[in-house]
Amino acid sequence: MVLKKLQLTNFRNYNREEIDFRSGTNILFGSNGQGKTNILESLYYLALTKSFRTNNDQNLILTTENYFRIEGEFKTEQGRKLSSSIAYSASEGKRLNLNNQKISKFVDYIGTIPLVLLAPSDLGISQGGPHQRRQFIDIMLSQASQLYLHSLLQYRRALKQRNLLLQQDKIDGGVLAAWDQALGQHGSAIIEKRLETIAELDKRVKQFYLKLSGGEDQVKLIYQTSFTLKKNAKLEEAFLEELNKNAEKDRQSGTTSCGPHRDEILFLINGKPLRWMGSQGEHKTFIIALKMAEYEYLGSNQKSLPLLLFDDIFGELDQNRIKNMIGSLNQIGQVFITTTSPNFFDKVEEWDNDTSFYEIRDGQVAEKVLS
Repeated sequence: MVLKKLQLTNFRNYNREEIDFRSGTNILFGSNGQGKTNILESLYYLALTKSFRTNNDQNLILTTENYFRIEGEFKTEQGRKLSSSIAYSASEGKRLNLNNQKISKFVDYIGTIPLVLLAPSDLGISQGGPHQRRQFIDIMLSQASQLYLHSLLQYRRALKQRNLLLQQDKIDGGVLAAWDQALGQHGSAIIEKRLETIAELDKRVKQFYLKLSGGEDQVKLIYQTSFTLKKNAKLEEAFLEELNKNAEKDRQSGTTSCGPHRDEILFLINGKPLRWMGSQGEHKTFIIALKMAEYEYLGSNQKSLPLLLFDDIFGELDQNRIKNMIGSLNQIGQVFITTTSPNFFDKVEEWDNDTSFYEIRDGQVAEKVLS
């Protein structure tokens, strides 16, 4: 997948901006606060219909305006052209179009533009709580599988309704049983896919980590369910049994105590929890390895190379780690990088190829030819 043109209207600090991008590496440089990250945020929003920086879409609208619009023109590996646009206003909400056709169900759209983002905030995946690790796997799998995204949305709906029911003074047992069945059906599908995917990611992350670190440290990913899975037991039956066992406790707390919304993904280094035992450098290396694994996973599942977004991470990485990262992927498609200084990349001999430079200043973008 290659982004050929991006048009922004009233998005963040961009009033009207049209940018022609090229295949290969696109470096967006400029001083802090000029709008570099806003470009990457617009691409993320166009691909996933949400921001990675805020949950309030109103914050994305240029001051004094009442709506924003993002439009991208793409070309697939098969040479097919694709046009996508998304707009938001408080009065009309989100409006999404693909090839000039209105998309009513976003679940049918997610994954059309596969994308992987690596930003400083991603260190929270390994250093933060379980929610951040579940969010990582959910975003990745939602792009790779519409079936997974459907199960996730249905599970969240059932979970919300069950929790509301648990908080009532009088609980209808039949209604509770119905929501339990919905949780069992969709929750077991989620867990099954996560188990399968974490096992696959584990192999990829191991390989990338060794390449990036240049050492012998061993890392491992383990998916840990919030209830015991007995050998040869059916997943859905085990989940329903646990819901039934915890019914009284759930009534007292007013919330559902087990299920994929409570599961954990363990990151280990040399058999010990990375979250507590890893150094800052080990966390950075692990997250880069994890994102490289995500990139290859999406590429193999989507049959299309994702857009790869690096948001201001190179100031925190040494030259050798950058070289190892660049050479770690078998195949790299279109890359977008934000940085304060394009000259930083002169030191990296393996930095390829086909590199274009764009200077960002006060919400305006100008392509530059650097000698």
